[in-house]
Amino acid sequence: MLDLADVERVEVLRGPQGTLFGRNTIGGAISVVSKAPDPSGISGTFSAAGGSREFYQVRGSINLPITDSIALRVSGVARHRDGYIDALQYNDFKLGGEKMWGIRGALRIQPTSNLTIDLAADYTQRRDPPSASIPLLLGDVSVDQTGPTGSLSTFFNRGTGPAATARVPWISADAPRCGTDAAFRNSSRTCYGNAWLEGTRGNHSVWADRAGNVIKPENELNVTGYMSTITLDTDVGTFKSITAYREFDSTFYGDLDFTPYTIFTNNNAPFNQQQFSQELQLVGSAFNNRLDYVFGAYYFNEKGDQAVDLFAPGNVPAAQAPALAPFLPYFQTTTRTIDNSSKAAYAQFTFAITDLLKLTGGIRYTDETKNYFVSQSRSVGAVQSASGDQGTKLWTPMANLAWQATDDILLYGTYSEGYRAGGFAARFSAGLISPLPSYEPEFVTSYEAGIKSTWFDRRLTLNLAAFQIDYSDIQVTATTQGLAGFVLNLADARFTGFEAEARAVLGGGFTANVSAGYTRKELKRVNPGTVSSEGTNAVVPITTASRLPGPDWQLNGSLQHRVALTNGGRIDTSIDVHYESSDSNSVANYSIIVQKGYAEADARIAYTFPDNNYTLALGARNLFDATYYTTKTLSSSSGSAYGTLARPREVYAQLNVRF
Repeated sequence: MLDLADVERVEVLRGPQGTLFGRNTIGGAISVVSKAPDPSGISGTFSAAGGSREFYQVRGSINLPITDSIALRVSGVARHRDGYIDALQYNDFKLGGEKMWGIRGALRIQPTSNLTIDLAADYTQRRDPPSASIPLLLGDVSVDQTGPTGSLSTFFNRGTGPAATARVPWISADAPRCGTDAAFRNSSRTCYGNAWLEGTRGNHSVWADRAGNVIKPENELNVTGYMSTITLDTDVGTFKSITAYREFDSTFYGDLDFTPYTIFTNNNAPFNQQQFSQELQLVGSAFNNRLDYVFGAYYFNEKGDQAVDLFAPGNVPAAQAPALAPFLPYFQTTTRTIDNSSKAAYAQFTFAITDLLKLTGGIRYTDETKNYFVSQSRSVGAVQSASGDQGTKLWTPMANLAWQATDDILLYGTYSEGYRAGGFAARFSAGLISPLPSYEPEFVTSYEAGIKSTWFDRRLTLNLAAFQIDYSDIQVTATTQGLAGFVLNLADARFTGFEAEARAVLGGGFTANVSAGYTRKELKRVNPGTVSSEGTNAVVPITTASRLPGPDWQLNGSLQHRVALTNGGRIDTSIDVHYESSDSNSVANYSIIVQKGYAEADARIAYTFPDNNYTLALGARNLFDATYYTTKTLSSSSGSAYGTLARPREVYAQLNVRF
C-alpha cells in the first residue's frame, strides 16, 4: 500500500490514539496523506533504479487536469529483486525475493467552490518466493523421546524403536536419523552439514502440494481498494464523508523442518478478506476561533476466511500409519471464518485559554463485536468445529495541555487511553478445545510530558519526551497445552522511558540528525498460569522477572552534506545509521531466539542537475554487510527454531525525473 501512496506527507502520532483513530492504536498511529489531483496544471515524477541481486524498480506519477474543476492523478510502481538465501534442494531458487507491481488512480471533482469529491482506486499484486528463513535447531527431545507426537528431532534423534521405524517410510525410504544416542541430540549439523550453522545463507527446505508432490512455491498476494472522500464547507463547519472498501486474497507456503523431507509443512491457501468502513466528520471552530472541534461517527466491518493445510505425517501415531498410507503426508486442514464489526462515536475539542496556552480534550465510545468459526479435519479422528463470539464496549478519553512558552519553546503534557482488540485461538496442535479459547482486549493508559524547541536562530531543533504506559491484560504470543502460538492476556505491565530527537545545521553544508529511545518494560502482576517452552515438553513459568519482547534501546543517526556547484547543480551525500539493543523475541526468553544488538548503515550520494528536474544517485543498503535477523521464532508445533535473516549489502543506481 505505501508503495502506491504517492505520498505528500507522513504524520507520526505517538502514544494511544484511541479518540480519533480507535482500536489497535495503543502505540501510536502513522497517517499517510497522498497527493491530491490538482487541476492547475500538468506535473509528474518518474524514477528508475537498478542494482545488486537483479534489483530493479520503476515508479512514476502524473497529474492531468481535465477541466478547471476536475483533475486525475495516476501513480504506479513495479519492483523486482532476487532472494538471498539458497534453497539447496532446488536449482537456481533463492528465498526472500520480491516481485510486485501496483497502480493507483485518484480523481478530484470540485463542482462548486465549497464541495470537493475525491475518488481513488488501487491494485497491488505480489508474487514472491517464501521468506528468507534459516534453521537454528531441531528441538530438544531429552524430556520425551518416545511420545507419538514429538518434535522434529523425533525423526533424527530418537534412536531405534518400533515407533521410529514405523514413521520413517512416510518421510523417505532412506531418511537418516543422524544419530542414535544422546550425544547427537540437537546436533542438526550432524544431519545436514553446514546449512545448520547459524548465519549460513541456505537451507534444505522443500515444499509440497496437498498430494505430497514437491513444488517450487510462489507466495501470492492480490490487494484491491476503493475510497471516496466528500468534503462540504458550510457556515457550521466542514462536513466530511470517508468511505473505503478493501479486499485481498493470498496464498503462502511454510516449511518448519528445513529438510529435504515432508515432515512439517503448511500451505496457507486461500486467505480472503474484505473490509468496509464509513466515517462521518464535522470539523469547525467557535468563539472567534478560540475553540476548535471535531465530531465523528465511524463504522467498520470485515469478513474473512482461510484454509491451512498441514503436512505432518510424523504427527500420526505409529500404530495407525499403515492404514493411513494413502492419505499421507497430509495430516490436517484448519478452516477459519471471521465476521467482525466496530461502531464508534467521538468528539475532540481544543480551547485556547490564552494565545499561548491550549487545552485539548476528547473522548470516543466504541462498540465492537467479533464472530469466529473454526473447523478442523484430520487424517486421524473426526471433523471438529467450534465458534466464538466476543463483544467490547468502552470509552477512551484523552487530554492535552500545551504551552507556547516562547516563540521557540513548546511544553506539553498528555493523558490518553487506548486498547487492542481481543480475539480467538487460531491453531490447535492437539485438536479443538471446547469452549473455544479466547483472549480479552488489552487496555493502555499513557502519560507523556515533553518539550519541542528550536535554538540558535533555528539552527538546532531539540525535542524531548518522557512517558509512562500502564498496560492491563497485556497480550503476548505464547504457548499453552494444546495451543500453538496462542495470544494470551499475560499480565499487567508498565513501560517507562524517553525519546529524544535533535537536528543541527552544522555549517559548511553539513546537517546532522540524531534520535534515541529507551523503554524499560516491567511485569507488575502476572495472571495465573504457565507458558510452555516450544522446543521441549518442559514448562516455563512466567513471573514478574520475565522479560517482555522488544529492544530496550533504539538509536538513529544521519549526516547529510550538500555542495552547491557553480553551474547551479548540487551534490548531496548522506549516511544513516540505525542501532537496536538485544531483543528476546519471546516472553519465555529462550536463548536460541534472542536477537543480539546490531547496527546497520545506509549511504547515498546524488547529483541534481541545474534545472532541478533530474537527479542521479548511487546508494548502498546495509553498507557494512551486517548479519542480523529481522525475527526469530521457536515453533511450538514443530519444535524447531528458525530466523529470518536481513538482506545483505546491496548497491544501486537511481534516476529521478520531475516535470
